[in-house]
Amino acid sequence: MRRELNKARTREALASAALELFVAKGFEETTADEVAAAAGVSRRTFFRYFPTKEAAFFASQEARLEGFRAHLADPAWGERGFERLRGALLVMADLYTRERPLIAAQQRVIESSRSLQAYELQLDRRWEEAVFEVLLPEGADRAARRRAQVTSGAVVGAVRSALRAWFEEGEGEDLRGFGEEVLGWLEALAP
Repeated sequence: MRRELNKARTREALASAALELFVAKGFEETTADEVAAAAGVSRRTFFRYFPTKEAAFFASQEARLEGFRAHLADPAWGERGFERLRGALLVMADLYTRERPLIAAQQRVIESSRSLQAYELQLDRRWEEAVFEVLLPEGADRAARRRAQVTSGAVVGAVRSALRAWFEEGEGEDLRGFGEEVLGWLEALAP
């Protein structure tokens, strides 16, 4: 138990140091050695926890994805896939609202780095897979699978666009309310 707690603390220290340095210096300009030193660990330790700088940068996003998957599995949101998707996305909107300064800083770093943009697209595919799994009806035929696949891509694209608009609007924009509006547009697509 203590060992796991220490591992979690080290991972968090690395992710936090990475984000702080990436925001201050830029992603490409910051080395893994600098991140390790800022976290008080060796380069080797850094690479035991994260295979790349990109993975360290997106550590919080990985945690958000796991939380999203857990919310999708929660039957409290309803039986239909889109109902569960709606509930999970609104919970995420509340989380993003609480973490807005952090997420906005992360977004600025992503926009300044092609390698982070590419990594983010890979991560988006995992979000899309999570959405697909909840939208796919049991015993789905080929047409239903296609519809769920296209809808999951549309949902992730809409979320990305909604978040971009939310960042551009500034502090006054209500992400949850905007999210509900966007989900209303998307519900007609859902299988």
